[in-house]
Amino acid sequence: MSLLTCVQRFCERTNLPSPATVIGTTDTQVLQIKALLEEIGIDAASRHTWTAMDFTVPHTTVALENQGAMTTIAGGGWSYVKNMTIWDRSATLPVLGPLTGVEWQALLAVLVTGPRYQFRIQNGNLLVNPVPTAGLTWAFEYQSKYWILGADGTTYKQYFTLDTDTLLIPEELMLQGLRAWWKREKGLDYAEDMRMYETQLKDAASRDGGKPTLFLDQAGWGGPKPGIYVPDGNWPL
Repeated sequence: MSLLTCVQRFCERTNLPSPATVIGTTDTQVLQIKALLEEIGIDAASRHTWTAMDFTVPHTTVALENQGAMTTIAGGGWSYVKNMTIWDRSATLPVLGPLTGVEWQALLAVLVTGPRYQFRIQNGNLLVNPVPTAGLTWAFEYQSKYWILGADGTTYKQYFTLDTDTLLIPEELMLQGLRAWWKREKGLDYAEDMRMYETQLKDAASRDGGKPTLFLDQAGWGGPKPGIYVPDGNWPL
């Protein structure tokens, strides 16, 4: 759903004049709705690791402790690295971390070298110990703060700039949030709408990307393993 379509549907549902455009309008009511929609998007984006905002980025190491700013390595939409996803693909080994400040300072103080690479993110920079060899291929997943996608399908952003910008967060959730936040802004009773928004947020987050089946009585099915396979049923005699 585009920005314009979202605002139009909300206005029709709320019995407000439906705008022909949002970006560039001088209608203060429409501008307020757009600003509220942006606040809701930022709120929802920060409360779940949405798969539509999850990216994998490669990194070629340099022979320095400081590998550079995360916003340069991952891109301007970087929010945080997903734990246990940094891998040295050249050596097929995980890069250990993130280390705490205490662990990092202890590592530097005792002058330990290796054997495995460890990392810490400090002041927005990726620090690695020991200093890696230049040219290694690493990769990791990160969560972006950009919840808006441009019509070109490649431009991600945090704030709307075009009527054709689309939402990466479920549109039904955004519309429900808009109802609650708009009523709150107008001084109307919004408690039930806010409760529905919170419920929809939890439901959407629980379904996003699928979830594994958890087994409390056994390890569960971990995929095919070497050996004789015995099916659960329908045994030919």
